Parts: sequence; C-alpha cells; structure tokens
Amino acid sequence: MGAPSPELCNLWLARAFNAQDVEAAAAMYHPDATIVRVDEVHGESRPSRGAQAIRETMAAYIDMKPHMDVVTHHTTVAGDFAMTRSQWLISGVDKNGQRTEVHHHGMEVHRRLPDGSWVFFMDHPFGADPGWAVPRPPVTT
Repeated sequence: MGAPSPELCNLWLARAFNAQDVEAAAAMYHPDATIVRVDEVHGESRPSRGAQAIRETMAAYIDMKPHMDVVTHHTTVAGDFAMTRSQWLISGVDKNGQRTEVHHHGMEVHRRLPDGSWVFFMDHPFGADPGWAVPRPPVTT
C-alpha cells in the first residue's frame, strides 16, 4: 500500500528510510516502477526497473543507516498519474564507514493504485538538478 496522496509519497519514503525499513521503502514503488540509481550510493547512475531491482536499490540506501530529509516542491495530478518535484538530503555512512551526504533535486511520476493509494512509478533522483539541464544553444544573428 502506498501513500494517501502523491504529495506524501516522498515523505513516506523518507519515513521508511529513517526507520531503516527496506520493505516499507520498496512498498512505496509500483511493481513495474523504474528508478535511476545514484552513483554516490550504488556506484553507477542507471535506470533499474521492477520489484527486485527496486528492493535492491532501497537496500543500498538502507545500508547507509540513513536519515532523509525531503521537501516536495510541486505536484501536478492528471487522472491516475501525478508528477512531483522534490529536494532531498540523505545523511549516512558510506561503504568505508565515513559520514556522507547525498543531495539532489528529483522528479517523480506517481501512479494511483486500485485502492486509491499512490506509489512511485518513475523516480529520477536528480532529474530536476540544475546541473542536468541542457544548455540552450547560443543565439546567432
């Protein structure tokens, strides 16, 4: 079961991270969801799809013994889908036992389930980062 609204999906995911609950974190994702892995946590930045890949992705975060803070800046709902833009910070411990922080601006697509709850369907943790913006070509006259 997901969150009662798309605005709360990021908050409920943070709550699962802070409780270090892999199953609760993975349950926030649709079984066919896609998430982009974060290089600082997973050693690569690539999309992963499906329940098993989502669980593995969440387990890597939970292995950090994380504390996550998140703010959802914008939500647009269109029928059974919604898009959010978020800003988040995860503090934890890296694989070498060193304190680390991972911070990005994400874009997420959510899907409403038949029970009315909402889950992540596509999660791009740094999809709204300014560094990922494509520069406009110079204007020539």
